[in-house]
Formats: sequence, structure tokens, C-alpha cells
Amino acid sequence: MAVQVSTARQGKSVGAGAVGVVVTLLVFVAVFIGFLLAPLVVLLLAFLAWSVAGARGERSAPPAPGPRSTDEATLHGFGTGAR
Repeated sequence: MAVQVSTARQGKSVGAGAVGVVVTLLVFVAVFIGFLLAPLVVLLLAFLAWSVAGARGERSAPPAPGPRSTDEATLHGFGTGAR
């Protein structure tokens, strides 16, 4: 096992250190923003897929037979409103 002992400083220059810090911060910000935005992007894509699938389902459904009656006698139960 060799032990290296040196009194001369052989490190990075100040400019290289500053560039390293800036690059590290940029990578951190990019990953952090990516993790914040990824769930929103997934939710948006899921909503778009759901809306496209719903629109296709409504298009292929046959129309309801006969006219709908809105007579006062036929409106009853929950959700009929105050008429």
C-alpha cells in the first residue's frame, strides 16, 4: 500500500470550481423541476386520453329512442330541482 505525501497543492482552479458548482446547481434544478412537472404531465395525458375515449364512446352510441318528456308529473326523485 502506497501513501502519497505532497506539500504542493494540486487542486482545481477557482474558475473550474465555479463551473463545477454552476453545473451541479443546473443539474439539480433540472431534476427537481422534472420531478415537479412529471405528475402534472402524466395527469394531463391521462385526461386527454380519457376525453378522447369518451368522445369516441359517445359518437358510437345510438341515439335514445323517442322524445324525452319534461312534464311536471314525470319529474320526481333526487336531482329534479325545484320546479
